[in-house]
Amino acid sequence: MPDPAVPIAEIYSRTHREFASRAAVRDDRRGLSFAELGGEARKFANALKAAGVPADGRVVMIAPNSCEWVVADQGMALGGYTRIGVLPRLHASEVAQIATDIDPSLVIVDSEWLAENGAEWIPPQVKEILVLGEEIGLAEGHIPFAEFLAGGADAELPAPAPDSIAWVMYTSGSTGLPKGVLASQRSVGAMVRNGLEEVEFRRDDVAFHTAPISHFSGTIHINTNAMGGLNVLKPSFEVDEVIAVAEAGEVTVLPLVPTMITMVVEELGRRGEPEGGVGAVRMIPYAGSAIQPDRAARAREFFGDVMTQFYGASESPLPITVLRPEDHVDEIHAGGLSRLASAGRPAAHVDVKVIDPDGVELGPGEQGEIKVGGEQVAPGYWRQPEATAEVFEDGYVRTGDVGYLDEQGYLFILDRRKDMIITGGFNVYPREVENVISTLPGVREVAVVGAPDERWGEVITAVIAPEPGADLDAEAVTAHCRSSIGGFKVPKRVEFVEELPKSGVGKILKVKIREELWADRARRV
Repeated sequence: MPDPAVPIAEIYSRTHREFASRAAVRDDRRGLSFAELGGEARKFANALKAAGVPADGRVVMIAPNSCEWVVADQGMALGGYTRIGVLPRLHASEVAQIATDIDPSLVIVDSEWLAENGAEWIPPQVKEILVLGEEIGLAEGHIPFAEFLAGGADAELPAPAPDSIAWVMYTSGSTGLPKGVLASQRSVGAMVRNGLEEVEFRRDDVAFHTAPISHFSGTIHINTNAMGGLNVLKPSFEVDEVIAVAEAGEVTVLPLVPTMITMVVEELGRRGEPEGGVGAVRMIPYAGSAIQPDRAARAREFFGDVMTQFYGASESPLPITVLRPEDHVDEIHAGGLSRLASAGRPAAHVDVKVIDPDGVELGPGEQGEIKVGGEQVAPGYWRQPEATAEVFEDGYVRTGDVGYLDEQGYLFILDRRKDMIITGGFNVYPREVENVISTLPGVREVAVVGAPDERWGEVITAVIAPEPGADLDAEAVTAHCRSSIGGFKVPKRVEFVEELPKSGVGKILKVKIREELWADRARRV
């Protein structure tokens, strides 16, 4: 048995001491050493205490990548508070659902996002709103982050309990409403331990982040931090900037989602022939969705043997499995799939099983539901005991993904029992989109599914049966969606049919719709 995982607060405190003089984080405005980061994190934690936030208080944070984001994140971990990182790409109504459910003590929000979306989504019990970025139109109760930070003391803090909740990560539920996945101090620490044992992060690494560090890129951020490396943060992804930074030679770790990899490789292809390496990049960690084997092979031509795929889930953070650089070969295995189509082998300290509907473990090549165990598994869902009991049991979680392990231990993910769509690295639950489209006049029935796409992995596809005589077109559907949900959830493809396929009891058969869209595809995620 491995030693128990170290809580994330202890990991952060160690880095502040051990790497004190080294550069820790840098954005477009400033940089912090590990000692400076530790000092500001402690000040933030003590400022929360001085503001009356309870020891287990929950703080919603919606902002792009920045040094302040990292200060707040680590400060909450050190102080035993719970961070709820929310994607700025969400619609204000979606953020309101999360904020209402989590009942926060405090909110941290980017000033531009606040100016664009307003503050109506903030629950009435939240009296103080910390604002990051430019001080645009601050209202009563709005406090600049720097001002709030100045009110805290750089004093040591008692260690949080290992089983206290460090994060809540929101994912979609079976009703289309958000569901909070809990992560404890210890389970986050286990995630870090597993990643460091599985993949070599170095003290001299420089990781360049263009994806939100509240999600996948944040795992790479923490692993880099834990080894004393430097994290360089950008608020958004720009192809030309990523290429320029990679070619400049400082960056060694370049976390991307498959959509980004495709865009970077396409642009590099327009500029010239591959040379088997770009700058000093030695690792491209990617996750969020599958990458087409031909795209992975093309990326290898340009970057060399640097691709590392992680498979993870909100309920069991990556790495569940890892496809190493040496595994990125187009080798066909007994099941007829390329190894590039696999998610890799189980990571250190992670137990991966494939089970039948009765929970019986299946053998190599037999298809079933993927079940994952280990200290990194979430304790459960926020205030949803029934949903927790349904998928969590004795340190294991049923992922809802369907696949098989081959004779060599490589995991192949074939489909999802759940209808979740992964597009561009973001999770979208069809019910959320269907709920919006169904309110559009003229829509009789709608089914939303994922269709295969070379760039996005999957694209959200709305199949609509309109009312007789209705004057509907794709533009009207997408415009209606943009008024209520985040842009990445808006269908990129809209089809109209007379009738949706149904079962004998009148249930819409999404499986038939997906079968037509995914014809000739072995892997359906």
